[in-house]
Amino acid sequence: TDGLAKEYSDFATVFTSSIKESGVWISGFYGSGKSYFGKMLGYLISNRIIAGTPARDRIIQRFTGIDDEALVKNNIRRLDSENARVVFLDIAKQDTTKGLSYTLFRNFLKSLELPQNEHGFFLYQLMINENATNITDYVFNNSGINWGEVKNRLVEYTKVAKKIYIQKGNTEDDYKSMLETIRRETDQFSAASLKEQLTSYFAIEKNEKVVFLFDEASEAINQQKFTLLDLEGLSES
Repeated sequence: TDGLAKEYSDFATVFTSSIKESGVWISGFYGSGKSYFGKMLGYLISNRIIAGTPARDRIIQRFTGIDDEALVKNNIRRLDSENARVVFLDIAKQDTTKGLSYTLFRNFLKSLELPQNEHGFFLYQLMINENATNITDYVFNNSGINWGEVKNRLVEYTKVAKKIYIQKGNTEDDYKSMLETIRRETDQFSAASLKEQLTSYFAIEKNEKVVFLFDEASEAINQQKFTLLDLEGLSES
């Protein structure tokens, strides 16, 4: 619709500008299309390939014949200059017992094809320390193992992580100590912790943006999975 096209166009204009804004809240009545709007927005930003065609191309072609067609399409095409990783999640279905910030971080690890647990955090730290962000390349280069064959097998990927760490000159005790440190970090993970981890990532991926797009926020707040104060603290950090 003309209205939908205008909203996407306006968002793209702000997203690609120099305005520093950390968060956007999508509101509307039940059944008004918030989830659909958010999901399409996420696909516009990330531009994932769907059945061989970039998502942005698929969505833009739907805006043929609308008011201000050329302007809308041109504004949305400004997103072509952005390199953005979109982390999609339904927050109401997530385990938030360790806090909202850690929940977002776990899903960020998932977007990097890392396990959403202490071992994924451990591998992430190993990569960041060596200025790497591609787990497939990192594991193959350091162990000769195909990450795709082990990433869903807990016993196998824990062996790989330990092997790589010890090959770097560390001891068995160092490995145990490192895991204990990560466990303490996850138990105390805050908005500041999320900022710290993402800052380390951006030091390597300097031209990338990360967008956390989470659905059912109001439902999650009603379920007391997190509070508006948690969101405020996250936004401020």
